[in-house]
Amino acid sequence: MTRGHLQLSRRLNCIPAGFSAYFAILLASLASLSLSGCVGLAGDKAPSAAPQLVVTPSAVTFQNVVVGQKNTQTIHLSNTGTADLDISAVSLTGSGFSLGSIAAPLKLAPNASKNFTVSFAATSVTTSAKATIAIASNDTTSPLTVPVSGSTVKANPAWQLVPAVVSFPSTTVHGTKSQTVTLSNTGNVPMTVNAIAFTSPVFTLSGMNPGTTVNEGQQFTFQVNFHPAAAGNSSGSLKLTSSIGTTLSMSLSGAATTASTPSSVPHTVTLTWNPSSGGNIVGYRVYRGTTSGGPYFGLNSSVDSSISYTDSSVVAGGKYFYVATSVDASGNESAFSNEASATVPNP
Repeated sequence: MTRGHLQLSRRLNCIPAGFSAYFAILLASLASLSLSGCVGLAGDKAPSAAPQLVVTPSAVTFQNVVVGQKNTQTIHLSNTGTADLDISAVSLTGSGFSLGSIAAPLKLAPNASKNFTVSFAATSVTTSAKATIAIASNDTTSPLTVPVSGSTVKANPAWQLVPAVVSFPSTTVHGTKSQTVTLSNTGNVPMTVNAIAFTSPVFTLSGMNPGTTVNEGQQFTFQVNFHPAAAGNSSGSLKLTSSIGTTLSMSLSGAATTASTPSSVPHTVTLTWNPSSGGNIVGYRVYRGTTSGGPYFGLNSSVDSSISYTDSSVVAGGKYFYVATSVDASGNESAFSNEASATVPNP
């Protein structure tokens, strides 16, 4: 855009008589006249298209990674320019770090993006692990670098049971009482329950199986049950063993009494079911509980090939809930069937 003034470039030597005033006015007008407007300048061009690489985050930090574990973070590449971005190489220098899920060369169209990962595998305790990611491309700022840092801490496996002691109130013979127990992971590594053991058969567990994993800082609740078969006092313990060999123990006790109004009329509950449609089934197990939804306790000590079962250990006035499972030739047991219930008359 330029502005200019129009100037007279030729001199007039004579003015005819009678035109002096008019010429003076013309000179004054031309002297003050200016021209404005857009004037194209030789060599002006429109901005050329160019790619622009943006990396998010611009720096990566791994903090307090447990020795022996591997942590991973995601890096986002995007082309915010107006031309294709050609990435020719993505490299990483630094011990303990690694790149994943990206292969160069690659092309990103305008507004396109690509994610890849960087991982840190801690092998020893340190506060100053460092690395650099370099990304070479046709961006004018190439190569673009991303600093990576990491710190580690020693593994500290720890867990606890709350409460540590469970005492069951007086329970009728063949009745069931349950209490909730919480397993807490107070360390900084996941803990997996490898084995569950009781020292007395009157105590059982429901809601947790071997293989259950509790992550660091998390809790897992389950039920410990008391199911006495005879009157008197019972004691025992629960022992949990982790996959790394650590153990937890809980002391258990309970008292059982006979029913206050025993019935002289024997009662039974008979269950029947359709054969399992699964292949290679060798038999069934039957479970009973006194609360809908469990916990349930096994009634037959071994797998039974029959598709019916008679429970003769019920008491007058009791209400019972039953489920069954199928077992194949390899010993694999199915999930519980749908629940059936029965109320025993009194007497």
